[in-house]
Amino acid sequence: MQHALVMSAAGLLLRGRHAGDGSLACSDAALAALPATLALRSTAFTHQGAMPVRHAGRGVGANHSPALAWAALPATATHWLLLVEDPDVPLACAIVHALAWGPASVGALAEGALSREQVPVGVTLAVNGLGDARYDGPRPLPGHGPHRYVFQLFALAAEPPAGLARDALVAWLCAHAIARGRLDGVFQRDWRGRPLTPPAAALA
Repeated sequence: MQHALVMSAAGLLLRGRHAGDGSLACSDAALAALPATLALRSTAFTHQGAMPVRHAGRGVGANHSPALAWAALPATATHWLLLVEDPDVPLACAIVHALAWGPASVGALAEGALSREQVPVGVTLAVNGLGDARYDGPRPLPGHGPHRYVFQLFALAAEPPAGLARDALVAWLCAHAIARGRLDGVFQRDWRGRPLTPPAAALA
């Protein structure tokens, strides 16, 4: 109970503090200049729409990664990379919630595919910002307001090397990414920690 109250107080006190869009990988000048031709979609939510509770993190939801599908990878792409970040955390930089890549022949991920037990053949699941090689869903501070979970997809001309830290990975992407796509999901909790559907104004 005391821990919950502390988290709620922290969320309210830090409500105006966010890492910001500039901390997203896709905001890097070289990556932002890529053609945004990849059509990334989910059956669970629309762009800037509310994410269902089942996709929220442990202790809030079932921590199931959402189903994803994409199209229009360039003919020269050999691989794709998916990076999920939250730029609304009250920290200096966005938090990585999932990092995965695979061959261009894979054009979709089923719901739950980014858990350790269900990774598709050929897909590599790398360590996220919480230290786990898996999808960790939304679990924003109670009362902190809407958080965006930015699913960034990059078409690649080469397979990513394993073990790169996040900043080194972005530098590698700047040299090897050839196209990009984006899908934003939104999730928030009230001051008691209960999931909320974000108001339309928060998504504008």
